[in-house]
Amino acid sequence: MRHLPNLQCLDSAEIRAILSKAAEIKADPARYDRLLHRKSMAMLFQKTSTRTRVSFEVAMTELGGHAIYIDWATSNFVLSGIEHETAYLSRNVSCIMARLYHHSDLQKIISASLVPVINGCDELYHPCQALTDVLTMQEHYAGDLQDVHLAFIGVQNNVSNSLITICDKLGITMTIATPELQGNTASADTTVNQILQTSDRINHTTDPREAVQNADFVYTDTWIDMQYFNNPEHREENEAKLALMKPYQLNSALLDGIDCKIMHDMPIHDGFEITAELTRDPRAIMYEQAANRLHAQKGLLWWLYNEAGNLS
Repeated sequence: MRHLPNLQCLDSAEIRAILSKAAEIKADPARYDRLLHRKSMAMLFQKTSTRTRVSFEVAMTELGGHAIYIDWATSNFVLSGIEHETAYLSRNVSCIMARLYHHSDLQKIISASLVPVINGCDELYHPCQALTDVLTMQEHYAGDLQDVHLAFIGVQNNVSNSLITICDKLGITMTIATPELQGNTASADTTVNQILQTSDRINHTTDPREAVQNADFVYTDTWIDMQYFNNPEHREENEAKLALMKPYQLNSALLDGIDCKIMHDMPIHDGFEITAELTRDPRAIMYEQAANRLHAQKGLLWWLYNEAGNLS
């Protein structure tokens, strides 16, 4: 049985198959409206969500299945061992998607589950987002993906980890521009750091201007984890990070004269990682990118159920 804890567990052919099927289903959704007939997926949320919940729930519905929303805080996951609740839950559904604070909790869910588990986001990885991002780049680039230059500007986090992984596997050139990389952050990952040290296509710089030169796509993400953004207990820490990150803001000055598409995985914090002006720029494609979460999830669900031999 296959799970999706991160993109490191997929090879390049499997990633391409997911993306190809996502594009195929997007082009002709009616053809697949019974693909997951009478299948149910549990969606387990510790973290808040808009796109992950909506895209997976709609994807299951449009593929003929059903999605069950479970709020971690109002379930018995807060009262019992994760493995016990998972052992029960996986006896009622055919798939589990979990959006969590800690990858260690995801590993506990995977260890106890009788059905495939999808990582809907944790502090280390966001594989569903990276699949969406490459699907979006495919749609907005006329040539071969191996000729694409993606620039990620901001913080090293779960999104950049997953983008580095997928770009490395697919041969996409990527430049990540962040302050000096630190190996002791919550999102630090040994495999990703190894790619940064050894890949001739994945590069790091502390200079955002260097990164965006000749970039086909320029990508940013929130600087502060969503659970901490409005938390008064993290105010001083947040203010320090905002001061550190200000030179990495996507704005008109940084992207002046750059012929690129502007990406953001959302939620957007105007005036922080990106200016409101750039979200309305003709080069911006973050809403098309966000809409593709639905289609990427469909491709992923097809692959996961197909691997499990559980398609209608």
